[in-house]
Amino acid sequence: MSDIIFYLHLWAASSWIGGSMLLFVLGIALRDKEAQKTVYYYIGPLYGYFESVVLVVLLATGSYMLYDKGLLEVLGNASEFATIVSSKLVLVGLITFATVVHMFISFKAYGRERTQKEKIISRVTSMMIFFLNLVILWFAIQLRNFL
Repeated sequence: MSDIIFYLHLWAASSWIGGSMLLFVLGIALRDKEAQKTVYYYIGPLYGYFESVVLVVLLATGSYMLYDKGLLEVLGNASEFATIVSSKLVLVGLITFATVVHMFISFKAYGRERTQKEKIISRVTSMMIFFLNLVILWFAIQLRNFL
């Protein structure tokens, strides 16, 4: 069962990061604002729902592995491994928060022009999600080296 959970987590992480990178690249590559609006109008909601499911899978499988591997017990230790586990958990909390804020704004503003405040918050959370993905991936690789 643990192997299935691990591979499900790996699939979800790959889907999450891959989708994030695709949308990030589209945001940079599409210079024409009308083309960008059109693409995000169609892709945004689809990816938003997909992202929601994938986030739940990531959180559920990650929680299971945290418990199954006995990683909760190491959190109080002053070891490099404990630091990596706790750092990854903090980053997962941050990326989850950024995702919820980003999705709230995206769904709220769907089909209308975003306010300046919504644009800024949406872009900031989008950048946070993108860069936190890479940092979390690095921590995940470090954890795998220990396990």
